[in-house]
Amino acid sequence: MNSTVERLEGNRVKITVEHTADEVKEAISESYSRIAQKLRLPGFRPGKAPRPIIDTHVGRETVLAEALEDLVEHSYPYALEELRLRPIERPDTGELDGLVEGEGHTYTAEFDVRPELVLASIEDLKAVVPPSKTADDEVEAQIDYMRERFATLDPVEDRGIIDGDFALLSFVGTVDGKAADDLTVDKYLYEVGKGIMPKGFDEGLIGATVGSSTHIEFPVPETAANTDYVGKPAAFDVEVHEIKAKALAVADNEFASNVGGFETMEELREDIRTKLDENKATAHGRLIERGAREALAERLIGDVPPVLIGSRAETMTEEFFDSLKDQGMSIQDYLEATGVSQEEIESDISREAALRVRDDLALEALFRRAGLELDEAEVDREIEKLAAADKVPVLKMRERVIEAGIMAYIRERVVLRHATRWLMDHVEVIEEAPEPAAPKAEAKPKKKTAAKKPSKKAATEAKEE
Repeated sequence: MNSTVERLEGNRVKITVEHTADEVKEAISESYSRIAQKLRLPGFRPGKAPRPIIDTHVGRETVLAEALEDLVEHSYPYALEELRLRPIERPDTGELDGLVEGEGHTYTAEFDVRPELVLASIEDLKAVVPPSKTADDEVEAQIDYMRERFATLDPVEDRGIIDGDFALLSFVGTVDGKAADDLTVDKYLYEVGKGIMPKGFDEGLIGATVGSSTHIEFPVPETAANTDYVGKPAAFDVEVHEIKAKALAVADNEFASNVGGFETMEELREDIRTKLDENKATAHGRLIERGAREALAERLIGDVPPVLIGSRAETMTEEFFDSLKDQGMSIQDYLEATGVSQEEIESDISREAALRVRDDLALEALFRRAGLELDEAEVDREIEKLAAADKVPVLKMRERVIEAGIMAYIRERVVLRHATRWLMDHVEVIEEAPEPAAPKAEAKPKKKTAAKKPSKKAATEAKEE
Protein backbone atom coordinates (compact mmCIF):
# COMPACT_ATOMS: atom_id res chain seq x y z
CA MET A 1 0.00 0.00 0.00
CA ASN A 2 1.18 3.48 -0.86
CA SER A 3 -0.53 6.72 0.18
CA THR A 4 -0.04 10.36 -0.73
CA VAL A 5 -1.78 13.57 0.31
CA GLU A 6 -2.73 16.70 -1.60
CA ARG A 7 -3.56 19.89 0.30
CA LEU A 8 -6.71 21.53 -1.00
CA GLU A 9 -8.34 24.81 0.04
CA GLY A 10 -8.54 25.63 3.74
CA ASN A 11 -8.33 22.57 5.97
CA ARG A 12 -9.39 20.16 3.24
CA VAL A 13 -7.10 17.42 2.00
CA LYS A 14 -7.27 14.67 -0.58
CA ILE A 15 -5.48 11.40 -0.04
CA THR A 16 -4.74 8.79 -2.69
CA VAL A 17 -4.28 5.19 -1.60
CA GLU A 18 -2.78 2.65 -4.00
CA HIS A 19 -2.97 -1.12 -3.49
CA THR A 20 -0.85 -3.66 -5.35
CA ALA A 21 -2.32 -6.53 -7.32
CA ASP A 22 -1.19 -8.92 -4.57
CA GLU A 23 -3.07 -6.89 -1.93
CA VAL A 24 -6.20 -6.95 -4.07
CA LYS A 25 -5.82 -10.71 -4.56
CA GLU A 26 -5.49 -11.24 -0.81
CA ALA A 27 -8.54 -9.07 -0.09
CA ILE A 28 -10.64 -11.09 -2.56
CA SER A 29 -9.39 -14.36 -1.10
CA GLU A 30 -10.29 -13.28 2.43
CA SER A 31 -13.74 -12.20 1.25
CA TYR A 32 -14.37 -15.65 -0.24
CA SER A 33 -13.20 -17.26 3.00
CA ARG A 34 -15.52 -15.17 5.17
CA ILE A 35 -18.53 -15.81 2.98
CA ALA A 36 -17.74 -19.52 2.79
CA GLN A 37 -17.79 -19.72 6.58
CA LYS A 38 -21.29 -18.26 6.65
CA LEU A 39 -22.75 -20.45 3.88
CA ARG A 40 -24.59 -23.60 4.76
CA LEU A 41 -24.74 -25.74 1.62
CA PRO A 42 -25.64 -29.44 1.33
CA GLY A 43 -22.51 -31.53 0.76
CA PHE A 44 -20.05 -28.88 1.93
CA ARG A 45 -18.65 -28.28 5.38
CA PRO A 46 -18.60 -24.63 6.55
CA GLY A 47 -15.76 -22.80 4.86
CA LYS A 48 -15.13 -25.52 2.26
CA ALA A 49 -17.41 -24.40 -0.58
CA PRO A 50 -15.35 -23.68 -3.73
CA ARG A 51 -15.45 -20.29 -5.40
CA PRO A 52 -17.70 -21.31 -8.35
CA ILE A 53 -20.32 -22.59 -5.89
CA ILE A 54 -20.08 -19.34 -3.87
CA ASP A 55 -20.39 -17.31 -7.08
CA THR A 56 -23.51 -19.25 -7.96
CA HIS A 57 -25.23 -18.84 -4.60
CA VAL A 58 -23.98 -15.41 -3.58
CA GLY A 59 -22.71 -13.76 -6.75
CA ARG A 60 -19.15 -12.75 -7.60
CA GLU A 61 -20.08 -9.07 -7.56
CA THR A 62 -21.18 -9.40 -3.93
CA VAL A 63 -17.86 -11.04 -3.04
CA LEU A 64 -15.88 -8.30 -4.81
CA ALA A 65 -17.96 -5.55 -3.21
CA GLU A 66 -17.30 -6.97 0.26
CA ALA A 67 -13.60 -7.31 -0.54
CA LEU A 68 -13.46 -3.68 -1.66
CA GLU A 69 -15.25 -2.45 1.46
CA ASP A 70 -12.88 -4.39 3.68
CA LEU A 71 -9.83 -3.21 1.74
CA VAL A 72 -10.79 0.47 2.10
CA GLU A 73 -11.85 0.20 5.74
CA HIS A 74 -8.57 -1.50 6.61
CA SER A 75 -6.22 0.71 4.61
CA TYR A 76 -7.79 4.11 5.37
CA PRO A 77 -6.67 4.33 9.04
CA TYR A 78 -3.19 3.08 8.09
CA ALA A 79 -3.00 5.81 5.44
CA LEU A 80 -3.94 8.39 8.09
CA GLU A 81 -1.19 7.07 10.34
CA GLU A 82 1.38 7.06 7.54
CA LEU A 83 0.51 10.63 6.51
CA ARG A 84 0.02 11.89 10.09
CA LEU A 85 -3.44 13.31 9.33
CA ARG A 86 -6.22 14.05 11.82
CA PRO A 87 -9.62 14.11 10.10
CA ILE A 88 -12.49 15.90 11.81
CA GLU A 89 -15.21 14.31 9.69
CA ARG A 90 -15.99 11.15 7.74
CA PRO A 91 -14.14 10.86 4.41
CA ASP A 92 -15.82 11.38 1.05
CA THR A 93 -14.60 8.56 -1.19
CA GLY A 94 -17.01 9.24 -4.03
CA GLU A 95 -17.89 6.33 -6.32
CA LEU A 96 -15.26 3.64 -5.81
CA ASP A 97 -13.95 1.64 -8.75
CA GLY A 98 -14.57 -2.09 -8.39
CA LEU A 99 -11.80 -4.60 -7.75
CA VAL A 100 -10.33 -6.59 -10.60
CA GLU A 101 -8.38 -9.68 -9.63
CA GLY A 102 -4.85 -9.54 -10.98
CA GLU A 103 -4.80 -5.72 -11.01
CA GLY A 104 -3.96 -3.05 -8.46
CA HIS A 105 -6.55 -0.67 -7.09
CA THR A 106 -6.53 3.05 -6.28
CA TYR A 107 -9.05 5.13 -4.38
CA THR A 108 -9.18 8.71 -3.15
CA ALA A 109 -10.77 10.29 -0.12
CA GLU A 110 -11.42 13.93 0.74
CA PHE A 111 -11.99 15.33 4.22
CA ASP A 112 -11.29 18.27 6.51
CA VAL A 113 -8.41 17.91 8.95
CA ARG A 114 -7.85 19.51 12.33
CA PRO A 115 -6.73 23.10 11.64
CA GLU A 116 -3.24 24.29 12.57
CA LEU A 117 -4.01 27.78 13.84
CA VAL A 118 -1.35 30.25 14.94
CA LEU A 119 -0.75 32.46 17.96
CA ALA A 120 -0.23 36.20 17.84
CA SER A 121 2.68 35.74 20.28
CA ILE A 122 3.86 33.58 23.15
CA GLU A 123 5.75 36.22 25.12
CA ASP A 124 4.66 37.89 28.36
CA LEU A 125 1.89 35.40 29.13
CA LYS A 126 0.14 36.21 32.40
CA ALA A 127 -2.29 34.19 34.50
CA VAL A 128 -4.38 36.21 36.93
CA VAL A 129 -5.54 34.06 39.84
CA PRO A 130 -6.99 34.60 43.32
CA PRO A 131 -4.45 34.82 46.17
CA SER A 132 -3.05 31.54 47.42
CA LYS A 133 -3.43 32.69 51.03
CA THR A 134 -6.69 33.36 52.84
CA ALA A 135 -7.60 37.00 53.49
CA ASP A 136 -9.11 38.22 56.75
CA ASP A 137 -12.45 39.02 55.13
CA GLU A 138 -12.71 35.42 53.87
CA VAL A 139 -12.27 34.15 57.42
CA GLU A 140 -14.92 36.59 58.67
CA ALA A 141 -17.26 35.48 55.88
CA GLN A 142 -16.98 31.90 57.16
CA ILE A 143 -17.69 33.06 60.68
CA ASP A 144 -20.73 34.98 59.46
CA TYR A 145 -21.95 31.81 57.76
CA MET A 146 -21.59 29.93 61.05
CA ARG A 147 -23.43 32.68 62.88
CA GLU A 148 -26.27 32.30 60.36
CA ARG A 149 -26.41 28.56 61.02
CA PHE A 150 -26.71 29.12 64.76
CA ALA A 151 -29.10 32.07 64.48
CA THR A 152 -32.34 32.15 66.45
CA LEU A 153 -35.76 33.53 65.55
CA ASP A 154 -36.92 35.99 68.19
CA PRO A 155 -40.55 37.23 68.38
CA VAL A 156 -41.14 40.90 67.44
CA GLU A 157 -44.02 42.87 68.94
CA ASP A 158 -43.06 46.55 68.69
CA ARG A 159 -42.75 47.05 64.94
CA GLY A 160 -44.06 45.97 61.57
CA ILE A 161 -42.53 43.51 59.09
CA ILE A 162 -39.20 44.43 57.49
CA ASP A 163 -37.15 42.70 54.83
CA GLY A 164 -35.52 39.53 56.21
CA ASP A 165 -38.18 38.87 58.84
CA PHE A 166 -39.99 35.56 59.26
CA ALA A 167 -43.76 36.08 59.39
CA LEU A 168 -46.37 33.48 60.28
CA LEU A 169 -49.07 34.11 57.66
CA SER A 170 -52.41 32.89 56.52
CA PHE A 171 -53.70 34.15 53.19
CA VAL A 172 -56.22 33.62 50.44
CA GLY A 173 -55.31 34.73 46.95
CA THR A 174 -56.95 35.17 43.57
CA VAL A 175 -55.59 35.60 40.05
CA ASP A 176 -57.77 37.53 37.66
CA GLY A 177 -60.51 37.35 40.28
CA LYS A 178 -60.46 33.55 40.51
CA ALA A 179 -59.44 31.61 43.63
CA ALA A 180 -57.27 28.51 43.46
CA ASP A 181 -55.94 25.89 45.91
CA ASP A 182 -52.32 26.91 45.23
CA LEU A 183 -53.11 30.48 46.37
CA THR A 184 -54.34 29.59 49.85
CA VAL A 185 -52.28 28.72 52.96
CA ASP A 186 -52.91 28.56 56.70
CA LYS A 187 -50.21 29.61 59.18
CA TYR A 188 -47.11 29.35 57.04
CA LEU A 189 -43.78 30.71 58.32
CA TYR A 190 -42.75 32.93 55.43
CA GLU A 191 -39.27 34.47 54.99
CA VAL A 192 -39.68 37.97 53.56
CA GLY A 193 -37.34 38.83 50.68
CA LYS A 194 -36.29 35.23 50.01
CA GLY A 195 -37.98 35.12 46.61
CA ILE A 196 -40.55 32.48 47.51
CA MET A 197 -43.30 34.81 46.32
CA PRO A 198 -43.10 37.67 43.78
CA LYS A 199 -41.56 40.97 44.77
CA GLY A 200 -44.99 42.64 44.81
CA PHE A 201 -46.16 40.29 47.54
CA ASP A 202 -43.16 41.07 49.77
CA GLU A 203 -43.53 44.82 49.22
CA GLY A 204 -47.15 44.58 50.35
CA LEU A 205 -46.12 42.89 53.60
CA ILE A 206 -43.63 45.57 54.66
CA GLY A 207 -44.95 47.44 57.71
CA ALA A 208 -47.74 44.97 58.54
CA THR A 209 -47.99 44.29 62.29
CA VAL A 210 -48.94 41.25 64.38
CA GLY A 211 -52.69 40.65 64.37
CA SER A 212 -53.27 42.88 61.34
CA SER A 213 -54.80 42.03 58.00
CA THR A 214 -53.61 43.52 54.77
CA HIS A 215 -54.69 43.44 51.13
CA ILE A 216 -51.97 43.05 48.46
CA GLU A 217 -52.33 43.44 44.71
CA PHE A 218 -49.77 43.12 41.92
CA PRO A 219 -49.50 41.83 38.34
CA VAL A 220 -48.10 38.29 38.12
CA PRO A 221 -44.54 38.50 36.72
CA GLU A 222 -43.00 36.37 33.94
CA THR A 223 -41.15 34.31 36.57
CA ALA A 224 -44.42 32.68 37.61
CA ALA A 225 -44.28 28.92 38.11
CA ASN A 226 -47.78 28.73 36.64
CA THR A 227 -47.47 30.30 33.20
CA ASP A 228 -51.25 30.66 32.99
CA TYR A 229 -51.01 33.36 35.67
CA VAL A 230 -48.42 35.54 33.91
CA GLY A 231 -49.57 39.11 33.29
CA LYS A 232 -52.83 38.71 35.19
CA PRO A 233 -53.75 40.74 38.33
CA ALA A 234 -53.15 38.86 41.60
CA ALA A 235 -54.76 39.81 44.92
CA PHE A 236 -54.11 38.43 48.41
CA ASP A 237 -55.85 38.98 51.74
CA VAL A 238 -53.16 38.30 54.33
CA GLU A 239 -53.42 37.81 58.09
CA VAL A 240 -50.22 38.25 60.16
CA HIS A 241 -50.09 35.95 63.21
CA GLU A 242 -46.48 36.41 64.30
CA ILE A 243 -43.32 38.26 63.32
CA LYS A 244 -39.91 36.83 64.08
CA ALA A 245 -36.53 38.44 63.46
CA LYS A 246 -33.38 36.46 62.86
CA ALA A 247 -30.82 37.08 65.59
CA LEU A 248 -27.31 36.03 64.60
CA ALA A 249 -25.20 34.26 67.18
CA VAL A 250 -22.67 36.47 68.95
CA ALA A 251 -19.10 35.75 67.82
CA ASP A 252 -17.52 35.26 71.24
CA ASN A 253 -15.54 32.56 73.00
CA GLU A 254 -18.72 30.71 73.95
CA PHE A 255 -19.68 30.64 70.27
CA ALA A 256 -16.22 29.27 69.38
CA SER A 257 -16.70 26.50 71.92
CA ASN A 258 -20.18 25.61 70.69
CA VAL A 259 -19.34 25.39 67.00
CA GLY A 260 -15.90 23.76 67.19
CA GLY A 261 -14.79 23.08 70.71
CA PHE A 262 -12.27 25.94 70.72
CA GLU A 263 -11.46 27.97 73.78
CA THR A 264 -11.26 31.33 72.00
CA MET A 265 -12.45 33.01 68.81
CA GLU A 266 -8.83 33.43 67.74
CA GLU A 267 -8.39 29.66 67.79
CA LEU A 268 -11.53 29.28 65.69
CA ARG A 269 -10.30 31.90 63.24
CA GLU A 270 -6.91 30.21 62.95
CA ASP A 271 -8.55 26.84 62.30
CA ILE A 272 -10.75 28.35 59.58
CA ARG A 273 -7.74 30.06 57.99
CA THR A 274 -5.72 26.82 57.99
CA LYS A 275 -8.50 24.84 56.32
CA LEU A 276 -9.13 27.54 53.71
CA ASP A 277 -5.40 27.72 52.98
CA GLU A 278 -5.33 23.95 52.47
CA ASN A 279 -8.26 24.14 50.06
CA LYS A 280 -6.63 27.00 48.17
CA ALA A 281 -3.35 25.09 47.92
CA THR A 282 -5.16 22.14 46.36
CA ALA A 283 -6.93 24.31 43.79
CA HIS A 284 -4.21 26.90 43.16
CA GLY A 285 -2.30 24.89 40.58
CA ARG A 286 -5.47 24.18 38.62
CA LEU A 287 -6.42 27.86 38.72
CA ILE A 288 -3.00 28.87 37.39
CA GLU A 289 -3.26 26.36 34.55
CA ARG A 290 -6.79 27.51 33.71
CA GLY A 291 -5.73 31.15 33.75
CA ALA A 292 -2.68 30.40 31.61
CA ARG A 293 -4.78 28.49 29.08
CA GLU A 294 -7.28 31.34 28.88
CA ALA A 295 -4.48 33.87 28.35
CA LEU A 296 -3.01 31.70 25.60
CA ALA A 297 -6.36 31.07 23.90
CA GLU A 298 -6.96 34.82 23.68
CA ARG A 299 -3.96 35.02 21.35
CA LEU A 300 -5.19 32.29 19.02
CA ILE A 301 -5.81 33.57 15.48
CA GLY A 302 -8.47 31.89 13.36
CA ASP A 303 -11.88 30.27 13.63
CA VAL A 304 -12.61 26.92 15.20
CA PRO A 305 -14.53 24.55 12.88
CA PRO A 306 -18.04 23.98 14.28
CA VAL A 307 -17.73 20.24 13.65
CA LEU A 308 -14.92 20.09 16.21
CA ILE A 309 -17.06 21.81 18.81
CA GLY A 310 -20.01 19.56 18.03
CA SER A 311 -17.90 16.44 18.36
CA ARG A 312 -16.49 17.57 21.71
CA ALA A 313 -19.98 18.51 22.93
CA GLU A 314 -21.26 15.01 22.06
CA THR A 315 -18.44 13.44 24.05
CA MET A 316 -19.04 15.73 27.03
CA THR A 317 -22.78 15.01 26.91
CA GLU A 318 -22.13 11.26 27.00
CA GLU A 319 -19.77 11.75 29.95
CA PHE A 320 -22.40 13.83 31.74
CA PHE A 321 -25.09 11.18 31.28
CA ASP A 322 -22.67 8.45 32.37
CA SER A 323 -21.87 10.40 35.55
CA LEU A 324 -25.58 10.70 36.33
CA LYS A 325 -26.02 6.98 35.77
CA ASP A 326 -23.11 6.26 38.14
CA GLN A 327 -24.95 8.29 40.78
CA GLY A 328 -28.16 6.38 40.17
CA MET A 329 -29.89 9.42 38.63
CA SER A 330 -31.83 9.81 35.42
CA ILE A 331 -31.76 13.03 33.42
CA GLN A 332 -35.31 13.70 34.58
CA ASP A 333 -34.22 13.32 38.22
CA TYR A 334 -31.44 15.84 37.62
CA LEU A 335 -33.72 18.34 35.91
CA GLU A 336 -36.21 18.19 38.76
CA ALA A 337 -33.50 18.47 41.43
CA THR A 338 -31.74 21.48 39.86
CA GLY A 339 -34.65 23.29 38.25
CA VAL A 340 -32.75 23.72 34.97
CA SER A 341 -33.99 22.69 31.55
CA GLN A 342 -32.40 20.22 29.16
CA GLU A 343 -31.90 23.10 26.72
CA GLU A 344 -29.88 24.97 29.36
CA ILE A 345 -27.71 21.91 29.96
CA GLU A 346 -27.07 21.48 26.24
CA SER A 347 -26.24 25.18 25.89
CA ASP A 348 -23.81 25.04 28.81
CA ILE A 349 -22.09 21.94 27.44
CA SER A 350 -21.81 23.48 23.97
CA ARG A 351 -20.29 26.65 25.44
CA GLU A 352 -17.80 24.68 27.51
CA ALA A 353 -16.94 22.47 24.52
CA ALA A 354 -16.12 25.55 22.43
CA LEU A 355 -13.77 26.82 25.15
CA ARG A 356 -12.03 23.46 25.54
CA VAL A 357 -11.49 23.00 21.82
CA ARG A 358 -10.07 26.49 21.50
CA ASP A 359 -7.78 25.85 24.48
CA ASP A 360 -6.48 22.66 22.86
CA LEU A 361 -5.88 24.32 19.49
CA ALA A 362 -4.01 27.12 21.26
CA LEU A 363 -1.79 24.59 23.05
CA GLU A 364 -1.09 22.81 19.76
CA ALA A 365 -0.19 26.15 18.20
CA LEU A 366 2.12 26.82 21.17
CA PHE A 367 3.78 23.44 20.66
CA ARG A 368 4.66 24.42 17.09
CA ARG A 369 5.54 28.04 17.88
CA ALA A 370 7.87 27.10 20.76
CA GLY A 371 9.68 24.57 18.58
CA LEU A 372 8.77 21.59 20.75
CA GLU A 373 9.21 18.12 19.29
CA LEU A 374 6.99 15.08 19.56
CA ASP A 375 8.72 12.23 21.34
CA GLU A 376 7.59 9.03 19.59
CA ALA A 377 9.04 7.05 22.48
CA GLU A 378 6.46 8.70 24.72
CA VAL A 379 3.73 7.73 22.25
CA ASP A 380 5.01 4.15 22.43
CA ARG A 381 4.82 4.27 26.22
CA GLU A 382 1.18 5.34 26.00
CA ILE A 383 0.47 2.30 23.82
CA GLU A 384 2.37 0.08 26.23
CA LYS A 385 0.12 1.29 29.05
CA LEU A 386 -2.98 0.42 27.02
CA ALA A 387 -1.53 -3.00 26.18
CA ALA A 388 -0.78 -3.69 29.84
CA ALA A 389 -4.29 -2.64 30.88
CA ASP A 390 -5.90 -4.98 28.32
CA LYS A 391 -3.24 -7.69 28.80
CA VAL A 392 -2.42 -7.98 25.09
CA PRO A 393 0.91 -7.81 23.22
CA VAL A 394 2.13 -4.28 22.46
CA LEU A 395 2.19 -4.87 18.70
CA LYS A 396 -1.38 -6.14 18.80
CA MET A 397 -2.47 -3.05 20.75
CA ARG A 398 -0.68 -0.81 18.27
CA GLU A 399 -2.65 -2.43 15.44
CA ARG A 400 -5.89 -1.93 17.37
CA VAL A 401 -5.09 1.73 18.00
CA ILE A 402 -4.30 2.39 14.33
CA GLU A 403 -7.33 0.49 13.02
CA ALA A 404 -9.61 2.30 15.48
CA GLY A 405 -8.26 5.62 14.17
CA ILE A 406 -7.20 6.87 17.60
CA MET A 407 -3.43 7.03 17.15
CA ALA A 408 -3.79 10.72 16.31
CA TYR A 409 -5.58 11.31 19.60
CA ILE A 410 -2.76 9.65 21.54
CA ARG A 411 -0.22 11.90 19.83
CA GLU A 412 -2.48 14.88 20.52
CA ARG A 413 -2.53 13.99 24.21
CA VAL A 414 1.27 13.89 24.31
CA VAL A 415 1.48 17.22 22.46
CA LEU A 416 -0.95 18.89 24.86
CA ARG A 417 0.97 17.55 27.84
CA HIS A 418 4.28 18.98 26.59
CA ALA A 419 2.72 22.29 25.59
CA THR A 420 1.04 22.63 28.99
CA ARG A 421 4.34 21.98 30.73
CA TRP A 422 6.04 24.70 28.65
CA LEU A 423 3.18 27.08 29.34
CA MET A 424 3.32 26.56 33.09
CA ASP A 425 7.10 27.11 33.05
CA HIS A 426 6.80 30.43 31.18
CA VAL A 427 3.61 32.06 32.43
CA GLU A 428 3.77 34.90 34.93
CA VAL A 429 1.38 34.31 37.83
CA ILE A 430 -0.36 37.41 39.18
CA GLU A 431 -2.39 37.04 42.34
CA GLU A 432 -5.30 39.45 42.62
CA ALA A 433 -8.18 39.40 45.04
CA PRO A 434 -11.50 39.36 43.15
CA GLU A 435 -13.52 42.53 43.36
CA PRO A 436 -16.58 42.24 45.60
CA ALA A 437 -19.76 41.62 43.66
CA ALA A 438 -21.97 44.66 43.20
CA PRO A 439 -25.21 44.48 45.19
CA LYS A 440 -28.14 43.30 43.14
CA ALA A 441 -31.17 45.51 42.76
CA GLU A 442 -33.43 42.49 43.03
CA ALA A 443 -32.65 38.99 44.08
CA LYS A 444 -34.12 36.50 41.63
CA PRO A 445 -34.71 32.89 42.60
CA LYS A 446 -33.12 30.18 40.47
CA LYS A 447 -36.46 28.55 39.88
CA LYS A 448 -39.47 30.33 38.52
CA THR A 449 -41.78 31.43 41.32
CA ALA A 450 -45.04 33.28 41.69
CA ALA A 451 -48.20 32.74 43.69
CA LYS A 452 -46.70 29.44 44.75
CA LYS A 453 -48.39 27.56 47.55
CA PRO A 454 -45.97 26.63 50.36
CA SER A 455 -45.68 22.93 51.03
CA LYS A 456 -48.03 21.21 53.48
CA LYS A 457 -45.01 20.03 55.41
CA ALA A 458 -43.76 23.58 55.89
CA ALA A 459 -47.20 24.77 56.97
CA THR A 460 -47.48 21.92 59.48
CA GLU A 461 -44.06 22.70 60.93
CA ALA A 462 -45.03 26.36 61.31
CA LYS A 463 -48.19 25.42 63.20
CA GLU A 464 -46.20 23.19 65.56
CA GLU A 465 -43.97 26.13 66.50
